[in-house]
Order: sequence, then structure tokens, then C-alpha cells
Amino acid sequence: MTKVLVALDESPTSLRAAREAARLFPNAEVLVVNVIRQVVPWGLVGEFGAVYPVALVDLPVEEQSTDEIVALAGSAGLDDVEVITVEGDPAAAICAAAEAHDVDVVVIGSHHKGMLRRLFDPSVAEAVVHRTHRPVLVVSESPRTA
Repeated sequence: MTKVLVALDESPTSLRAAREAARLFPNAEVLVVNVIRQVVPWGLVGEFGAVYPVALVDLPVEEQSTDEIVALAGSAGLDDVEVITVEGDPAAAICAAAEAHDVDVVVIGSHHKGMLRRLFDPSVAEAVVHRTHRPVLVVSESPRTA
């Protein structure tokens, strides 16, 4: 049986990727990974306005419950899923989950980002493609209308 790992959050692109996974792999065993991003606050510290990461403890992290993730997956057509919730760098966490669960394919959504936005918010999908040897299905967000 095919084993599929779907990266899922509440974004429309992620839900579109989950719908494609349901359509393309109807009889697969589905694992859904939800990654809680680690927040690294930045502060102006040091000479000449140098910017350094500031380590703060007990930052509030907003995470979705397993039930919410199962409901999101169900709304995309994925039933009977196993949810994996991890904290950390999204690309690293998705790749680690793919390896740990020996999946056959990773399904992930990709947002349209300009070059400047990619500097501050790198593409998770691109990082997953380059960090894993597993096949990756990248589903783009809905095409923009002119």
C-alpha cells in the first residue's frame, strides 16, 4: 500500500495540496504532518545597529489541535489520517517525518512568492524538494486571474 505524507495547515494552498493527494492517492495510507514554527524574535542589539536573534523563553505558540487537523484533512477529502505534530523548522520537520515513517511520496503546497519575500520567508516546498530523496509532489496555489 502506498504511504503518503501530506504537509497540512490552514492555508488554502495547503488544503488544495491535500485535495490533490486525496484525488491522486485514493487508497493510500495517509499521514498528515502539521509543523509548529519556532518563532525567533529579532532585536536591534550591538554596535552600528547590528541585528541579532534574541532568545526568549516561553513565547506563546498558537498551535492547532489534532482534532482540528483531522477536520481540515476531512474537509479536503482525506479520511482516516494519522496526524504528526512537530515543532521546528517546517522543511526539516517534514523531511524528518518522511524518513521516520518511510513514506512513498510527500505532498506539499507552494505559495507564489516574489524574490524579496523569499529572502525573509524561504520556500518550504523548495527546501523539502532539495533535502529529501523521496518523491515530492508540489501543488501550487490556484492560478491568479489577471
